[in-house]
Amino acid sequence: MADRKRRSRGKRRQQIIEAAVKAFAAKNYDGASMNDIAQAAGITKRAIYRYFPSKRELFYAVRNEVYGTIVDNLWKELPEANDFNELADALMRNHFRFGMDNPEMLRIVVNTISEAATREFQENIEGLLAERAEEIEKLMRAGIEEGTLDPALDTNFVSWILVLIFFFLVYMLAYEEDWLIPRGEDAASVLLRPFLASLAPRE
Repeated sequence: MADRKRRSRGKRRQQIIEAAVKAFAAKNYDGASMNDIAQAAGITKRAIYRYFPSKRELFYAVRNEVYGTIVDNLWKELPEANDFNELADALMRNHFRFGMDNPEMLRIVVNTISEAATREFQENIEGLLAERAEEIEKLMRAGIEEGTLDPALDTNFVSWILVLIFFFLVYMLAYEEDWLIPRGEDAASVLLRPFLASLAPRE
């Protein structure tokens, strides 16, 4: 009985988060109201507050759900290779494919970064981006050891540039999908290729 009740609560909580993703993607954090979310979830606003004490707490839950899903997708099924260019291309293509199927989640990412209404939001987002940059930097160090990247590179700086390139793709998929998506995932590689070429060892 207790297990069934926990499953029911978990299902309702996920239902609220999914409705909130749609609301925040459509109206941003400031524009979306708890009434909007309750209506999308098909429940009362009071029911939402049983799971989330405030709109901010709900937004944090949405953000964590979205970022976790994106990161899991971005890093899955990477090729077994030490070639940084190949790995970076696979990361970009994974991002593109996920973005085509989940534009609402990408809008959440754009909104949380560009609109972060409080310093608390900003610091949290910066921390999440820093984690991604650190993971990319580890791949770059491996590339330097393998001789496929210039050993003189500032890996910290370049890893952040790559994070920004990924974010640019996120923005394009979220708001310019009619222009980008018809070009296919090769468009992601075209966007990345000139930058990767500049990272090669100098003769």
